[in-house]
Parts: sequence; structure tokens; C-alpha cells
Amino acid sequence: MMKKTFIALLLSLLLALAFVPVASALDLDLVEDLAGVLTYEELDELLWLAEEISKDHRCDVIIVTMQEMPDGDNAYEFARFVFRNYNYGYGADRSGVMLFLSVAERDFALIANGFGNTAFTDHGKDVMLDKHILPLLGENKYFEAFSAYLNKADEFLQMARDGKPFDEADSGSIIFKLAVTILLPLLVAFIVCSMWKKQMKTAVTAKTASYYIPDGGFRLTGQVDMFLYKTRTKTKIQKTSSSSGGGGTTRDSKGFSGRSGKF
Repeated sequence: MMKKTFIALLLSLLLALAFVPVASALDLDLVEDLAGVLTYEELDELLWLAEEISKDHRCDVIIVTMQEMPDGDNAYEFARFVFRNYNYGYGADRSGVMLFLSVAERDFALIANGFGNTAFTDHGKDVMLDKHILPLLGENKYFEAFSAYLNKADEFLQMARDGKPFDEADSGSIIFKLAVTILLPLLVAFIVCSMWKKQMKTAVTAKTASYYIPDGGFRLTGQVDMFLYKTRTKTKIQKTSSSSGGGGTTRDSKGFSGRSGKF
């Protein structure tokens, strides 16, 4: 308990001093619950799982919680500061992914570095957060959210090690969904139109125009000009993309990628 309190105070002090670099960085665990949202049993279980995943994939999978951040800080930069200054990251390229929470403000950040950028693409982060983590965090189910994060991280890392990061692997399911969405209605429309066409076989095409003229002839009693249609041409303005790296990952100037917000 004293260790957690000391680390929390030290982090707050350093960040209050405008992110002064740490001269002798502390080694933090892969799971640091400085906010105290986990029981000791939950913390031990998550730490064991994080260590196993990190060792298997040679990429640190990290969870850090704090009760609150110093005034004026944002979760993304705070998480990046902790990652860079507290010996996180596996190997020479410091590969890793970190889920950071500031519980009092209900701020979160999910950042990646090194091989983490390849495994956790922009789309991958969105899916992981929106489907698996944020709904649980919104209900204050911290252990369940962290367990889901670690399990999905293990899955995404394995996919990337196999040469198919989540973006590429997910593209097949996206194409299938689009095919079902577009082709199925067209198929139904084709069947309905075919049935209607069969019902119209009794109709006979007239050979002369007189068939369509009513008895007594045709007489024009009035004339009105009506504006029915107009044509407007649009030209799409192409936007440049700032994405770089594997699988559609947008990195900042320090090589990190990530997303932050409220939970």
C-alpha cells in the first residue's frame, strides 16, 4: 500500500512540473492499480495474465490506474509520459500497449508503441474499446473490463504475429456483411419483379396507335409547362491521410498511436 501511495504521489509531482524527465525511472508492474479499484486477488490474476501475454508476444500489455491526474493534464499525454519514463515497452523498439484510467475524472487512454502499433491499428483500438472495454467501464466493472482488454490484446497480438493484423483479418467479414446488405435486397427485388413479369404475360402489345385513342378522338384543352427535374454536379475534395505504419495506424510525432476520452 505504501508503494502505491508513493508512486502515485511521485507521478503527480513529476507531471505537475511540466513532464520533467525522470533521472532514475522506477520499474512499475505491468498492472499498476494506484486508484485501488481492484482487490488483491483480482490484481494478482490480471498481473499474471499480463506477464504471460507480454512474454509470449514480446510486447508489453499494460494497465495503469490512478485516482486523478494533476489539473490541466489529459489522459493521452499522461499515459504516454508514464510509458516513456517508467521502463515500459518490450525490446529495443519498446513494443507495448497501455490502457490508462484516471478514475476520478473518468478519463481513459489506450496507447501503443513499437510492434503495438502494428497489432493495435486505429480500427482495432476502436473495436476493442467500443465493444469490449468501455461498456464495462461505464458500469464500473473494472476487473471484467481489464480481463476483456488483456484477452483481446492476446488475440490481436497473435493475429499480428501471424501476419494478419486485425484490420486485414476483419476485412473479410466486412466484405461479407456488405455483400449480404447489398446483394440480398437485389436478389429479393429480382424475384419479385420476375413474378410480376409472369403475371403480365396475358397483356398484348397493340400494333397501331389508334388502340390508345379514346372514342371521339384526342382533344387538347389546356397546356401547362412544369419544371420537373434539375441536375447538380458534385466534385469530391480529396483529403490527405496522416496514417502511417502497419494496418492503418495513425502515429504521433513520438511514434505512439492511441485514443482517449471519457468512460
